[in-house]
Amino acid sequence: MTLAPIDPRAVLAAAGLPEKPEWRHVSTRRERHEDRRVTVTRYQAGGYRLGGPHRTVVVDDNAVLLGFTDLDPFAVFPREPPPAETLAHDVAAAFLAGTDPGYAAALTVLWIDPHSEIVTADDGTEHKVTGMKVKTRHAGGLYAWVVVGPRGRVLTYERDVRWDPVAGRRATQMWLHDSWIAAHDGDGPPPPPPYSRI
Repeated sequence: MTLAPIDPRAVLAAAGLPEKPEWRHVSTRRERHEDRRVTVTRYQAGGYRLGGPHRTVVVDDNAVLLGFTDLDPFAVFPREPPPAETLAHDVAAAFLAGTDPGYAAALTVLWIDPHSEIVTADDGTEHKVTGMKVKTRHAGGLYAWVVVGPRGRVLTYERDVRWDPVAGRRATQMWLHDSWIAAHDGDGPPPPPPYSRI
């Protein structure tokens, strides 16, 4: 049976994540998230460029949102600090419950801490995108997190992530992370732990 293609925009809308009409679709790839087939869709203001501002969506064949990131330093109120822990917790909890209530009910919050990513603009300048990362553990043993930016904006979400305690690094593929993608595609060196192996 051939599965109908899943529109990532519909999945984002169902999760309450707004569209970015000023960014255009630049790539779609079929990959794996552990043993699940996924579609990885990327949007950018210009053409495809790793390391730059981007929005990437990872959706499995059952339309489950497994990953989302919106690394746009010009749209996250960069002069404002990340939210307080209580606000980050509440935003993350509401987002998780709205995305998949049954899944959210089995999550336990482990910690809440600042988290930053660096992106490089077209002119070569580096910009930091900072939020509060709410990391959780599912009753099944895998991990999920939400990074909440200024004014309660969801910057990143990942779920069903496996950790390799022996290697001290993530075990699940990293389709939201450009340095890992570059290494996977043969265009850069393998990133060190805690990034997953290529």
